[in-house]
Amino acid sequence: MKRHSKQRELIMKSLKKLDHPTAAEIHDDIKLEYPKISLGTVYRNLSELADSKIILRLPSSDGADRFDWNTDEHFHAHCTVCGKVFDLFGLLPREAVDSLDKAVEEHTGLSVSSREISFKGICKDCAKNKNFQ
Repeated sequence: MKRHSKQRELIMKSLKKLDHPTAAEIHDDIKLEYPKISLGTVYRNLSELADSKIILRLPSSDGADRFDWNTDEHFHAHCTVCGKVFDLFGLLPREAVDSLDKAVEEHTGLSVSSREISFKGICKDCAKNKNFQ
C-alpha cells in the first residue's frame, strides 16, 4: 500500500460522508474541494484501499461498484432500480447467522470464517414512485 496522500485522505473523507458511493460520486464530491483530482486517481486509490481491506468494495452486477468505509461485518440491501445500498446492522439474529454457517459447513465441509450477505429488491422510494415499471 502506498503512503498516505492528500488524495487518499480526501477519498476517505468523501467515502465517510457519502452513503455507499460509486467512484464517480466520490470523484464529483472531491472535485468541489480539490478540482485537479482525476477519476483515474480515485479508481486507483479505491482499488488499493479495497485490496488492502481498509474499505469494502460492493460489486454490482447491474452498475458501478460501490464502496463502504465500514469493514465490520454487516449485511447490505441493494435496490435494483436506483442502485442505492442500505446497511443492515443486526437484521439477522446471531442464532440465524450461526445456523446458516452450520448448514454451509454440513453441506460443503467448509469451515466458515466470514460471510457476505446481500439482499436485492426494490426500495420503498422506487416502489412508491413506481420507478421500476
